[in-house]
Amino acid sequence: MAIAQSLDHFVVPVDDLVVAEEFYVQVFGGEITKRNGLNLRQRKRGAVPHTFIQIGGKRMGVYLQSDERPAPIGARGLPTYSFTTTDRGLEEVTTTLNQLGASFEGPVNDANSFAKQSLFFTDPAGNHYSVYTPKDSSAASGAATGRMTAVGYIELEAPDVEASIKFYQNVLGFEVKSRNVKLNQATLKMASGQNLLLTEAPFASKGLVMSRKVPGPHIAFYVAAANWPAAIERLEKLGIDNGDRGAAKERTGDQGGTYMDDPAGYVIQFITDGME
Repeated sequence: MAIAQSLDHFVVPVDDLVVAEEFYVQVFGGEITKRNGLNLRQRKRGAVPHTFIQIGGKRMGVYLQSDERPAPIGARGLPTYSFTTTDRGLEEVTTTLNQLGASFEGPVNDANSFAKQSLFFTDPAGNHYSVYTPKDSSAASGAATGRMTAVGYIELEAPDVEASIKFYQNVLGFEVKSRNVKLNQATLKMASGQNLLLTEAPFASKGLVMSRKVPGPHIAFYVAAANWPAAIERLEKLGIDNGDRGAAKERTGDQGGTYMDDPAGYVIQFITDGME
């Protein structure tokens, strides 16, 4: 049973919030929607400075990391976050990256089975991104009208690929689509048609403590409101520790969600209608 329907958004660590904000606005056509941790009230709560930016019809976030991370060695790496775009959007991103003097790889044809043309690059903090035109035209026909049309696939480190596969199959209800023995990689498909790639690799430092109990970088998957009770029941049945981090965040109304740790070290959020 598909518990989580889609990859909703992701929140990544950065070493300079101002630089990150400028990059995400210029390259992705993002719109800054909220800044947190920048006033006395929030600081007294222990809030880590972070910003939310609207990209591809979704709100993604950047958290100020507390420790340095190694510089990336190339345009491609793990984890990789992605957005879908149009042919025009791909050209605009290429132009912007050139104007910024940023290094990138592409456009690459058929980099993934679901991608027609892809660009690979990093943000100023070293987070890896792919912007691509999907082979399935319906995958880029979301509600977003900006340069990015939707959240795309995500590729994660999996020190124990089999353990990660089991987690995403049993807990989120994803289906194994293919296996790459050479790379020790698995591709899982979501009900939305989006893909999760799990690649064998050590879990790299994210510059912040990664835990379901600590607000910070995470990956959020959407659970339809009708499936929410079943999702929570499944977590309890499988013995997956989870809970909201509202005590360290400012919540209003029905905002919330529940957070858990995956086997690799990523923090996973279940989010449904009315929640953030």
